[in-house]
Amino acid sequence: MARRSVILAAAACAVAAALRPAAAQSPAAVISPTLHHDVIDVREQKRLLALRGWSEQSGGQPDEVTAVSWMDFPNGTVAEIRTRFTRDTPPRCLSWHAALRDRNGAELSSASERVVPEAFPLLTKPLPPNTYPPLAPLGYVVARLGLGSAQPRASIYFILPNGSLIQMDLWVDGRETVDVPAGSFDTYRVHMRAKAESVFPNLPAFLMPVVALFIPTQTVWLSAQEPQMLVKFTGQTGPPGSPQLLVQLTSVQ
Repeated sequence: MARRSVILAAAACAVAAALRPAAAQSPAAVISPTLHHDVIDVREQKRLLALRGWSEQSGGQPDEVTAVSWMDFPNGTVAEIRTRFTRDTPPRCLSWHAALRDRNGAELSSASERVVPEAFPLLTKPLPPNTYPPLAPLGYVVARLGLGSAQPRASIYFILPNGSLIQMDLWVDGRETVDVPAGSFDTYRVHMRAKAESVFPNLPAFLMPVVALFIPTQTVWLSAQEPQMLVKFTGQTGPPGSPQLLVQLTSVQ
């Protein structure tokens, strides 16, 4: 139940990375600016939560980095996620730890996991190196796929608790200037969509083109300037009926 509670609290926020207030950061460990994002319910025109995210050295391991996440909810609850990655392109997820805390800092639930095949006993296929758990910060991952004019396409995988793998295809759909509260950015517009064959593996092949029409497409805008960062996101991050979200960069500190 604790694991499920953390996943539900953070599932709509996998597009960013953040963890704790800037005042609490350790300057010696931080290796990237702090990105601040707002998550907005498009239909209700309501801010659902605020995000902050940055990267830190990972326990003195030169080949690893920890993406640190903070999700600040209006009722004072915060979700904290620390995810270890390799520095490869694409990055390989090694492990994650998540905790949900109330406004007084008391822990409500927590969960940890190593991303290794043994952690998913129901897995029926080899675990690809570019596989990410539901709580992995998607914004961190997508910004490190090298997407741009030289790399127009990429694919990553998400692993579900039942051991199934969902393939997510990404492709560059142009370059444009995007205005967000943090300023004006030259960006690559990237679309993302789950591959129908991975979502419905037992469906007859002739039905796949029809089913694919009903799989939602999400859009991210990545800065063209290196190192890339998530500037904007639109789309659903949950099952059908989930709210349409807008995630936009509010500041870089």
